[in-house]
Amino acid sequence: MPNHPYRSVSGEVLYLHDDHGQVGHETFTVTEDLNQNRTLRAICEIYEERLLRDVTYTVDQNWVPQDAFVRLLVDGTFQGSSWFNFSGNVVECENLTKDAGRSSQKQVLKGPIQSFGAHPVSNDAWGCAAFDGNNPSKKQYFDNVVTTSKTAHGNTGPSIMLTEKYISFHGEEEISVPAGNFNTNYYQISWDGREDMKKWPPIHIWTTSDDFIIVKIRWDHLKSDYVLNRLDLSSDKTT
Repeated sequence: MPNHPYRSVSGEVLYLHDDHGQVGHETFTVTEDLNQNRTLRAICEIYEERLLRDVTYTVDQNWVPQDAFVRLLVDGTFQGSSWFNFSGNVVECENLTKDAGRSSQKQVLKGPIQSFGAHPVSNDAWGCAAFDGNNPSKKQYFDNVVTTSKTAHGNTGPSIMLTEKYISFHGEEEISVPAGNFNTNYYQISWDGREDMKKWPPIHIWTTSDDFIIVKIRWDHLKSDYVLNRLDLSSDKTT
């Protein structure tokens, strides 16, 4: 087995609805290179909507977004395909969508981008990395946030959509999921300031402490749990 200049983690998440059982699933792989840049590759499927989403998303060693690619099928047919680039407070997107056709977007934020959401739940867990662990008792506000869609399932776009969020930290918890027992950090994400989203209940997120790998997410808005079903670790990266 050759030595690789990166470390990788892969896993599977089950989407479990309170009333309907398993309604989807997600597979993901995370690679970390010698400079601690991380790339997430996720494939998400929601059965009833016949939604299939492919996401490749890279952050730097400080979890700052670098670039992303998102391809989306809804009802089994093409919805859109978009490439995103993040540089300081500038977000650019080259996209082709069923609704808008071919377009180029550019958005200047009020400050450097803090977080990007493309709707894999493994990506949602990464979003907690923006939280400043040096001030854990404070509910923290983030207003330089970009998402690909403002719908709950992310079934529109994908395109540049500006949003904001609050993150709060609720301590360490040991929880059990099908993949095993994990020591986790427990966060909540809410949208108190947005008229279009403030009625949504918070998202509860349990992640591993260092890599922000999803262990479990609970969102009452969708009456769903998202639980880690499998986690595979590769050998560490070489130096």
